[in-house]
Amino acid sequence: MKIIAGHAASFSLLHRQGLKEKEISSMAKNLYLFPTPFKGIYYIPTGDEREGWLIEKPSLAIREAIALHLETSDFYYSCATAEEFHGISWHPSGELHVVNVVRSGRVKLKERIARSRAKKTWRAHKVARILEFYGSEIIFHRGSVAGAKYKETPYGKFALVSQIKKDRKRFRER
Repeated sequence: MKIIAGHAASFSLLHRQGLKEKEISSMAKNLYLFPTPFKGIYYIPTGDEREGWLIEKPSLAIREAIALHLETSDFYYSCATAEEFHGISWHPSGELHVVNVVRSGRVKLKERIARSRAKKTWRAHKVARILEFYGSEIIFHRGSVAGAKYKETPYGKFALVSQIKKDRKRFRER
C-alpha cells in the first residue's frame, strides 16, 4: 500500500515505506501527520488541510482509521450513528457506534480534547481542534456482522432501520 495524502496510515505502514522511527515521530510532533483517536494510526493531510488545520472528509478518515485499528474492514455503523445517517435523528450525538467482531469498548475523545485544551501550547490546541472532527466518543460493540443488513456507502456501512432496532436490543446501553 502506498502512502497517499487524505488517507490514514499506521506507524508500521509508514515504517515499511522507508521512514525511520525518528522521522515518523518528528512528523507527528510537527503535525505533518494528524492524530487519530487510535495510537499509532495517523491521518496524512493534504496541503490545504494542513494549512487550515482541518479534515475535509472526517467520515472517510475515521473509517480508514477504524479499519486499521481493528485490522479488518468487516464492521458497520449502527445505533445513533446510523439513525443520523438515515435522518431518523436530526440531533447529532457526537457518538460513533461501530459493530465489529474484534473488540468492544469506548474511546472517550471528549476527555482527551479537554486535556489538550487545558494545556497552554499551540500544538495542544491544534490537536484538540483536529480531534474534534471525530466526535466526542467512539463506542465499539462486539458482535456478529454476518447476516447484518446495512447500506454500503463511500463513508462506510450503515445499518438499515430494521438492523438498528435489532442492534439496540442486542447492545443495551448502561
